[in-house]
Amino acid sequence: MNNNNLLNHDDEIDFKALFFALWSRKLFITSITSLAAIISVLYALSLPNLYISSAMLAPSESKDSSMSSNLGGLSSMAGLAGINLSSSGSQSDEAMARIRSYDFFVEQFLPNINLDDLVKAKNWDKSSNKVIYDISDSKSIRKVSNQEAFEVYRSILSLSVDTKTSFTIITIEHVSPYIAQQWLKIIIKSINDHMRELDKDLAKNSIEFLKTSYQETNLTEIKKVISKLIQNQIQTLTLAEVNKDYIFKQIVSPIAPEKKSSPSRSMICILGTFSGFMISILFCLSMHFIRLAKD
Repeated sequence: MNNNNLLNHDDEIDFKALFFALWSRKLFITSITSLAAIISVLYALSLPNLYISSAMLAPSESKDSSMSSNLGGLSSMAGLAGINLSSSGSQSDEAMARIRSYDFFVEQFLPNINLDDLVKAKNWDKSSNKVIYDISDSKSIRKVSNQEAFEVYRSILSLSVDTKTSFTIITIEHVSPYIAQQWLKIIIKSINDHMRELDKDLAKNSIEFLKTSYQETNLTEIKKVISKLIQNQIQTLTLAEVNKDYIFKQIVSPIAPEKKSSPSRSMICILGTFSGFMISILFCLSMHFIRLAKD
């Protein structure tokens, strides 16, 4: 076929001639497309199933509401005494930041899990409910640092806030649905316990300081403010002792999902096959237009 026939008299592409030019290389196009399909299928089958366990959390209102009621009538007296009682921000926001932090990972999360399940997990055997480890990876023959493990932790952790309900959505992704569920429970319990202990320590130190300040001042207004502050810190201690869901209460508890979240093997195969087809088409067109330019 004369390559000049690919163009008509108005220098526009002759699609009929272009079709026949591709048809003449149909075996090449079929071979490349089939090869891409086989590669995409093998790649999709090599990927492990991943499962996402999720929980919906609501901020625990007991502490915040009690503090706001106590401090609401205290603002004027605190102002006279020169004490600032302005809010320092949401504790749920602080808790979310702590969950994402390296300190929380090392001190609260890491001691409660099997490190191999985090950094070496390759697949999950459903029949025995056991994790299969990747023994070929370099991580299997050397000690993984906490910072490397933290990077994996951050990659499987997701935290977000539902704009409609203001509830916190937290998820963990893992090859084992049961480990994903277990780790999510650990995170929720750990952040509640951790924030409780922080507030207990702060309240105890504050009470000691306020008692000393009360004894050292002779001003009646300041003593009233200090007395109220001591009362508030005692209430904080009480709430911390009795409230299990100190920061977050669970609206939807974590479950071990039965269905995988990824990968979408059918989509991988479709995209892989289509990519192979398009690459072969573009290659054939390029060869024809290069030959046309030479002629």
